[in-house]
Amino acid sequence: MSDDRYVEPDRSMELSLSGSILLQLQDSSEISLPSLKVLQLIEVDDLDAKSLDILLSRCPILENLKLFYTHYSFAILRLQSSLLKRLEITIDNDAGGCLEIDAPGLKYLSLRNFTFSNAAAVGNLPNVKKADLARYSTPKSESVYPLLNLLRNLSGIKHLKMGCSITEVTEVFIIYMFLLYIYCVLILHNHSSMYK
Repeated sequence: MSDDRYVEPDRSMELSLSGSILLQLQDSSEISLPSLKVLQLIEVDDLDAKSLDILLSRCPILENLKLFYTHYSFAILRLQSSLLKRLEITIDNDAGGCLEIDAPGLKYLSLRNFTFSNAAAVGNLPNVKKADLARYSTPKSESVYPLLNLLRNLSGIKHLKMGCSITEVTEVFIIYMFLLYIYCVLILHNHSSMYK
């Protein structure tokens, strides 16, 4: 294929772009990155969620995605991949950004300055072993249930780091109760394992 928009498979294992990047793709874009396993987009200005969806749909074997971007629209960033193993997202604004995640193969998750569109926005994360969550955005009209749903979906978690971003007393209490529940389940599991 002689089209300049096609990247040869043996040359596209990793792509890292940084600086003032403006990503605008159309549904008809003929970009194809069939062998891309690692994608890093750092300091992307006003990321267009639809363009990112298009780009990610053209990367069928992507395993590692790192995004650091400024996001001013209310569009929802949807990430759906069974092969994705590592996901790092940092949203550089005061309002956060809306995410929906479905990635059953994910092992590591790092989210900074994020929120979810609804309580069902995150699911299918049973293999995440390590997570780093910081600056969870909670507008007055938003519930803490999406965050609790995320924590419930991290059923295989071994290392969880949470930043001090949750300022509402009720939210802190709910998260504390959830962590206490996890602790009790682990103690019961360890206790029952000793008698087998």
